Amino acid sequence: ACGTEKSDQPHIILIFVDDMGWNDVHWHNPDIAMPNLMDLAADGVIFNQSYTHPTCTPSRAAMMTGLYPFKTGNQHQMVFNLHPSGVPLEFKLLPEKFKEVGYSTHMVGKWHLGFCKDEYLPTNRGFDSHYGIWTLGVGDYDKMNGVLSPSAGYDFRDNMGVVPKSNGYLALMLGDRAEHIVNNHYPGTPLFLAFTLDIPAKHLEIPEEYEEPYADIEDDRTRQFYGKLTMMDDIIGGVVDALKNRGMYDDSLIIFIGDNGALSSQAGSNYPFRGIAGTLFEGATRVPSIVSGKGIKKTGYESNELYSIVDIHRTILDVAGAKAEPELDGLSMWPTWSEDKPSPRNEILYNIDDDPVSPGAAIRIGDYKLITGHPDLLYPYRDISLTDNYYNYGDPPASGLPSTDQEANAPAPQNVEYLFNVVVDPEERNDISADRPDIVQELRDRLDEHRNLLIPPVNQTTELAGAAGNFNDVWSPGWC
Repeated sequence: ACGTEKSDQPHIILIFVDDMGWNDVHWHNPDIAMPNLMDLAADGVIFNQSYTHPTCTPSRAAMMTGLYPFKTGNQHQMVFNLHPSGVPLEFKLLPEKFKEVGYSTHMVGKWHLGFCKDEYLPTNRGFDSHYGIWTLGVGDYDKMNGVLSPSAGYDFRDNMGVVPKSNGYLALMLGDRAEHIVNNHYPGTPLFLAFTLDIPAKHLEIPEEYEEPYADIEDDRTRQFYGKLTMMDDIIGGVVDALKNRGMYDDSLIIFIGDNGALSSQAGSNYPFRGIAGTLFEGATRVPSIVSGKGIKKTGYESNELYSIVDIHRTILDVAGAKAEPELDGLSMWPTWSEDKPSPRNEILYNIDDDPVSPGAAIRIGDYKLITGHPDLLYPYRDISLTDNYYNYGDPPASGLPSTDQEANAPAPQNVEYLFNVVVDPEERNDISADRPDIVQELRDRLDEHRNLLIPPVNQTTELAGAAGNFNDVWSPGWC
């Protein structure tokens, strides 16, 4: 009997990419070549109303816990390198739940859920192995970062070990490791692979061979970023080929989604949506996704059914036969994903951050979306006039990265009350709050209901004890 039970558990390949905008995929922007993702879409479903949270840590926390970030204390901005915190240790994460039902669990790529002490690290939270980065992101070749820190540090790990420095391109190295895991996996054991690629992200540097197919594009950023997106597709194709060669593809459920929209003032593009990554607008939170493979009965179409990143947790645990924790915010999307049944979700909770300086919250119920407070999570490190805007490829670039330079001159945070009908006005150009005070009040009341379960954010004070300079210029645990 044991053998037959096992065969029902698919391999689950979660391809989770970094800062990918609405306009960064072939099916919204045909100029970008993505043959491998289009093949996955043919064996699955493209979702046009899949939502994330505005920044990386909240989205990753929601997927790992199945809870809204304001219930785990991860609603404010993100984990910066000198924050002595992460996803609180009392929460059971996705890989731990997969281990309970016999899965091998591996993570390749970006973690960004805390590293100040060993207990926060991926290999202590349910993953059999981790190869990649612990922090928010690094240079593609040098694997360094120093965002909001006194000095830069190196971040590239193989489990607990530091990967020797090289001039290898990080995303390509991650792809090699993901293929290696598949090629060495015993297919009789179900595999959970969290392939959290660190691209497309924010940098424009790419190997020359990926820029060449777009040589006729004059604009540097467009040419390089299109190349980077095709490279991302190529890396994903390598993992899919490995699954096929190993005889595992037909038994694999593959989910492809980003953590939030593009940093579109300087990298990718969320066009025609409003706002860049880190805001409460659709550009930051409405992210393309594909669900493909085993168990998807209706394939090769685009769906407008709603789902949230928080739903991935419960849905894939259901498919694996694992028991999700009670009290989750995530709903099971399996009938929607596999058979195009109507989504059980009618509400999208973008974020609630009751920060005393710059509170901001947003919710969508049915066709209507309310934004209150300051719409950029990264106040005072960014200028809202830059981040609340529409950007397409070819527009002049402006840095959307948080920086302390902006902090000193930051104007007072906004206190907006925007109401949009995001079905007729997905670009959020027409604020109808004055016309529909009844709907504004209903959505405000619903936000207040959610606030009953809000917990304060984790400790996000800057602790210089964590500076990479104290650890041979390598971002390291052991200081909180």
